[in-house]
Amino acid sequence: MANRQVKDSVFRKLFNNRKELAELYQAIQPDIEVLPQDLKITTLRNVFLDSQKNDLSFLWKGKSVVLIEHQSTWNENMPLRMLPYIDKMYRKIIKERDAKRAIYLSKLVKIPTPKFYILYNGPKLPEPRPELRLSDAFEDPQNGDLELICHVIDISYDCNNKILNACRPLRDYSYLVYLIHENKHAGMTDDEAIRHAVLACIDQGILKNFLKQYGKEVINMFSLQWNEEEARKYREEYAEEVGLQKGLQKGRSEGRTEGKGEMILNMLKEHMHLDAIERFSGWSAEQIRALAKKNGLAVE
Repeated sequence: MANRQVKDSVFRKLFNNRKELAELYQAIQPDIEVLPQDLKITTLRNVFLDSQKNDLSFLWKGKSVVLIEHQSTWNENMPLRMLPYIDKMYRKIIKERDAKRAIYLSKLVKIPTPKFYILYNGPKLPEPRPELRLSDAFEDPQNGDLELICHVIDISYDCNNKILNACRPLRDYSYLVYLIHENKHAGMTDDEAIRHAVLACIDQGILKNFLKQYGKEVINMFSLQWNEEEARKYREEYAEEVGLQKGLQKGRSEGRTEGKGEMILNMLKEHMHLDAIERFSGWSAEQIRALAKKNGLAVE
């Protein structure tokens, strides 16, 4: 069973140090020199609702840079998700600078310039998006007084991807994710796909030291991530389509309960971890185990 305490994503685990992070930002900003000693990692904890933490933030020469790996189905709401992050980040900066009272004085208080990057590593998009804007979500986009821009960078594995070729750790990470997807398409379960990909990368010398040191943790992280993504998919498909449709026939409450039970059965058949099923269904572990036992299914 996946460890409930596993919170970081593999992306954050790999780049949460100044050396690899500087190399990554250098690939994003090839026209400037980015040195590890100029970076101060400021990654925040417990800002996003997701259990997987795939964000990194750091200060660099007057800029506050936020990086988020986006690996699941494309989400147009990323700028909106950034709002609580930037709010908490600036609150922290103001507190550290002991500027709480200063912001009420007449002298201008300087703050780091924000930069937001979405590192997209999900399914190929029919039309690549160079940026997402908060104003796209406004009821009246032309007359808002607030803007937040997320620059979108494709990091999906491709031999001709320039940013991957400029950053070896990022290329190796992207290749690992690519192998997992390929293994899944070949018919492996999520856990099999992840384990085989990790072993293959070690054999090929890709992220070898990192995977040897954190191999078990990496497998747990990816397992939780993939299980939660699948759980989210089932929740959307079955909670709406099955639950609400049956609700029309049997009463809304009863129909939703039955629909959710059917959703959970499908998760169990896909060998999802109990953690992911419990989190996304809202059912307790005891309820899920009882349903599994009743239907002759195992709980992992």
